[in-house]
Amino acid sequence: MRNGLVCLFMLTGLSLLFSGCNGKNREEACVHQATMDLDAGRYDAVLASTCTDTLQRGAAYFGRAGFDTANVINTFVRTGTTSSPISTRSNLTIYMTSLIGMVTETSLADLDHATDEYAGIPALLDSYKDAQFYLSLAYTIKSLSLLKIISADAVGSLDTSCDINSNTNADGADASSCALIAASNISTGTTSTCSHAAYSPATPVDMSLTGKNGAYGGLTITLEGTETEACPVVFKKLLYRDAAGLYWVAVTAPDQNCVDGDGNAWPCPLEQNGQPLDLVNAVDESLNGSVNAMDSSLTSTSGEVQTSIRGVKTDACPGSTCTSLDIAQYLQTVH
Repeated sequence: MRNGLVCLFMLTGLSLLFSGCNGKNREEACVHQATMDLDAGRYDAVLASTCTDTLQRGAAYFGRAGFDTANVINTFVRTGTTSSPISTRSNLTIYMTSLIGMVTETSLADLDHATDEYAGIPALLDSYKDAQFYLSLAYTIKSLSLLKIISADAVGSLDTSCDINSNTNADGADASSCALIAASNISTGTTSTCSHAAYSPATPVDMSLTGKNGAYGGLTITLEGTETEACPVVFKKLLYRDAAGLYWVAVTAPDQNCVDGDGNAWPCPLEQNGQPLDLVNAVDESLNGSVNAMDSSLTSTSGEVQTSIRGVKTDACPGSTCTSLDIAQYLQTVH
């Protein structure tokens, strides 16, 4: 009987040992698979895995938004190196054409998810500084994506070959810049003029858009010059009125139209928490967040990536807070 009990205990111990090994092996295999999925760009699989850490989830959302971290870093390194041949071109043009692709409501949401993941890592963890570095990248990319989406044409691209008004600037950026100037004029009572362009009406007429919340105003931007088959002179932009009665440029989807009460088509606004997405405030929050996160990540202030990110912030929003006129001026460098 005693020998039988000894054998039973030995078998039980071996069973527990192998069970523990199997559990450990399964966990290691799961972690390995999640890493392989992330490297292979299988972002949905990474997000569905139970073995991913917060950094991996942030990277998966960033990748699913359409961005490769290595490419983003390399681009910022090139634009942050003054001796680079690429620096002879407008950095904003590089970002808008080479770095930022098609921007959609879904890709913007994924960028928000990425920033949430990175920002959620506490300062006491060893991965905090890495998270802050990636958070800075995500914030900067979001701000550039917002600028791209309001300047893009119907298929989401920025056509730098169109320069109807011969001011050496992309027409889509000109139209967006003029809309920002119009919003500032309407809200502050000033009369700044657009570069080789005009807008109407001078006072917006509030309208509602089917399926959307908020009060909007349609704005027509007309560039100087003669329209061609490839390059239009008339652009429709959308303003929205906030609770204080001020008007702002709404972020709109380049490939969607909404209809007003009279059946007229206008660019369709993107919403955040059921409300219009304000371009100026969203860019301001993203750029300030990017600089703060980068400063939390690095001890040096002279790295190429840091130089590029600070350059975007300084050029787009030189003051402590972005204004419509700041961003309008920044968009005048897309050539």
